[in-house]
Amino acid sequence: MNSLRVEALPAKCKWQGTLVSFLLFVASPALFSATHKPAAPDVKGRAVQSDTLPSEINLSAPELNLTKEGEHKAEALASFVTALIDEGNSEPDAALEKFRKTLNFDPGYTDLAVKVAMELARRGDPSTAVNLLKDAIKAAPSEVICYLCLAQIYDRNFKKPDLAIKYASQALDLNPKNPAPFLTLYELYTATNREKNAQAILDRALKLENTMPEYWLQLGGFLTRLNAKDNGKTEPEDLKKMKSVFQKALACADDDPDIMTRVADFYAVIKDQKAAIPLYRKALELKKNRGELPEAAIEIKLASSLRADGQTDEAIAQLKQCGRDNPLNLDIYEMLGEIYEGKSDYNNALASYQQALLIDSIQPVNYLRVADMFLKTMQAGKAVDLLAEARAKFPDMPQITFSLAVAQSQAKRFKEAVFTFEEALHEAENVAPDMLNSAFYFAYGAAVEQSGDVKKAADLMRKSIDLDPGNSAEACNYLGYMWVDHGENLDQAASFIKRALEKDPENPAFLDSLGWYYFKTGDYAKALDQLKKAAATIQPEDAVVDEHLGDTYLKLNDPEQALSFWKKAAVIDPDNKSVAAKIGNAKGGSNPPQNH
Repeated sequence: MNSLRVEALPAKCKWQGTLVSFLLFVASPALFSATHKPAAPDVKGRAVQSDTLPSEINLSAPELNLTKEGEHKAEALASFVTALIDEGNSEPDAALEKFRKTLNFDPGYTDLAVKVAMELARRGDPSTAVNLLKDAIKAAPSEVICYLCLAQIYDRNFKKPDLAIKYASQALDLNPKNPAPFLTLYELYTATNREKNAQAILDRALKLENTMPEYWLQLGGFLTRLNAKDNGKTEPEDLKKMKSVFQKALACADDDPDIMTRVADFYAVIKDQKAAIPLYRKALELKKNRGELPEAAIEIKLASSLRADGQTDEAIAQLKQCGRDNPLNLDIYEMLGEIYEGKSDYNNALASYQQALLIDSIQPVNYLRVADMFLKTMQAGKAVDLLAEARAKFPDMPQITFSLAVAQSQAKRFKEAVFTFEEALHEAENVAPDMLNSAFYFAYGAAVEQSGDVKKAADLMRKSIDLDPGNSAEACNYLGYMWVDHGENLDQAASFIKRALEKDPENPAFLDSLGWYYFKTGDYAKALDQLKKAAATIQPEDAVVDEHLGDTYLKLNDPEQALSFWKKAAVIDPDNKSVAAKIGNAKGGSNPPQNH
């Protein structure tokens, strides 16, 4: 059963339970008068400070002595306090023994009885747990929680659902306005295939006249767990029932912002942001009108709903306002980063993730997010430095080693990257084998190719393709283009490029690869056709495509067009020495080189 969660009930003292109150209790007037004399007055009648040395013992009056009941309470309280100390010192066996001793003095202390019983059941002693709970019921027959715990133990530990149903039914008779017995009975009936009984008890719960919002919130939460789907889609009839229950909670809320927030949470779960947003706003307004500070948790939930509703600018404004009041709240900056990243605003995403990293440098994901934004803002060197720091801090995380290798590749430190990829491979084999997927071998192969080892790069690209054939277009294109560019295995290269185009026929990078294949095989007209298609659709403009077009126009005896495209390529990539040489040779009247 899931509706009954009593295993972690707090241990609390029903005698105003603190160590201080215990000490005050035992330091009674009787004890005090037995060890100290009152201070004698001075000549003016004022009390003077007592001697620090003890005076002779004066026996207390008989009426000030502890009664037998008082002695039992003192012993019980002493046992309870020492049990709490044992629990705090991670000595569960000693604590359990002392908690049981406390119950010997007061078996009707139901919260403690439940705590001890559930621990005994967990330890494989359900019989003692049942006896303890039955003693608690004798001492406090109206406490519903004990009946429900008995139901749970009979169901889980003894596999006796009929007895479990008996005690859950008694709990319901004792307090028909408590949702827990209804939900416990529903689960027991469902588990024993008594669907009619389960539906009847749920219908009874739904029809109950109850003005307590907590009742409807718990019932609504149960229905949500029962019926809501992860994708937010729910059967219309179930959805109608759930909404009705939460609306009843809202009707009883009497403008309670906490109740309002929990109802809004329900609407957020079922992805009805239009209903959630105004409730979160009203809850915040009510708290403000009561003079309370804005509650960050509600403001973040509001921002999340605004984001889910497509109101990203409003979500950003909400989070920024929340950040001014709560500058150390990690959730604010993580969500801001995600929103900015979704808008491709990588500079602001970087700033947000950096703030999150400042707040919490214990979580590796914060390093990975900042490093990713460094790469997306063309700051590969900073990504390398940050990931090297993260790797030293988290040496057992292959994901960080992999990310460092990718950053080194983008920083054009290919030989370092190849070495780091190899380390990531060995690290992941034992602790994170799932990391060694198609994407890993694609990135590894690209670094190896850039370092000059075409044969090994081809093997790695083939492995990437084999691991995920259905999503291998990028790897197929890379392998085909690599072979074409190096003038190797041209027939196989064409096959891989065309395989990529079958999956994504309009991809400009794939069209450029096919055009370059035609160029390398001497079919310049077909090359021009494919390259022009690539140039027309690629965004942003790409220096490689323009260079290829220039080379093709030269082969087609159109040097003016060739020079025009080379110049475009030089503007995009001014560090490209090959393009610079071609432009220089064209201006000098010589035939420019066309090696890549």
